[in-house]
Amino acid sequence: MRNKVLLIFVLIVLVSFTRAQRPNDLRISGISEVSHFSNGALTSYGVFVEYFLNKNFSMNYQYTFGTNQYGRFYAHYPGTVSWLVEATKHTEDEYTTSANDAWEVILIATFAIPEGVSFHTYPRKWLEIAPFINPFSADYNILNNDRSTITASLGIRSHIKLTSNLSIVPHFGLKYIYSNNQTGTIYGIGLGWLF
Repeated sequence: MRNKVLLIFVLIVLVSFTRAQRPNDLRISGISEVSHFSNGALTSYGVFVEYFLNKNFSMNYQYTFGTNQYGRFYAHYPGTVSWLVEATKHTEDEYTTSANDAWEVILIATFAIPEGVSFHTYPRKWLEIAPFINPFSADYNILNNDRSTITASLGIRSHIKLTSNLSIVPHFGLKYIYSNNQTGTIYGIGLGWLF
């Protein structure tokens, strides 16, 4: 089951975000991230995608996989993907025409609705600062319950430009779990490419 969900996530990311309409509309970063809560740390690796609406605003999408504080599988993704995860729990014989139509709506919503937005400033030619707010994220197994939980995060990303398209991307911030009002810190680093 887990392999099927992972394959779906990877295919969705690759197909959906490789077609920017204009140059420099899309940045994809490979990232490593750690989330600290009072009961332990979660470590994950994956991709962070920014689709630029203009030079100063982007929509955020993050897909990471790793382990939770108990060493069990953990994943982070946009909140709309949690609908997709729930849909994959049904067996093939349970699908009807209306359920298949719902799948299509869910897939479209997954990419139409970002988990959040960033505001980009450019204080130096080699530096980009991007505060972000992601109010609609989801984390699978963050509470060690084998379920998706809606979360939010707030923080800042720095893009230290090695070239006009390649940058090192450190970030830090806060993560909030809506269901139990728990707040933790997040930090990570990535390597981003602007398409």
